[in-house]
Amino acid sequence: MKQVPSILFVLLILVVLSVLPVLASNGGGEPGRNGGGAPDGLPNPLRTDNIVNLLNTILSELVTKIAPPLVGLMVIIGAFQILFAGGNPEQFALGKKTILYTVIGYAILFIATGITAIIKNLLGVQ
Repeated sequence: MKQVPSILFVLLILVVLSVLPVLASNGGGEPGRNGGGAPDGLPNPLRTDNIVNLLNTILSELVTKIAPPLVGLMVIIGAFQILFAGGNPEQFALGKKTILYTVIGYAILFIATGITAIIKNLLGVQ
């Protein structure tokens, strides 16, 4: 349980780093005529007005850009746990569990992609 806050902190940093380019690209511009200092005609940062497309975009970005580096990192961490177990069966088992749960989590992401595609086909949503 001691790892949960550090994992959440790392995830928070990843989210902030992924949002910064969007904020930097949309933050400029001349102040608008409304007196509030906001630029006129702000682009939609979500790039969609449809919740189905938004969820599909989030899931595809998660599967293709965010998860693979995390999976690689967690597999390397599990491999180092196994490598440095030094004959300790508990450490060896911890490394195996780390790799196993990482692979299971990544498989769940792919299954979620397939399930959303099935639901979209059933509902007739493009």
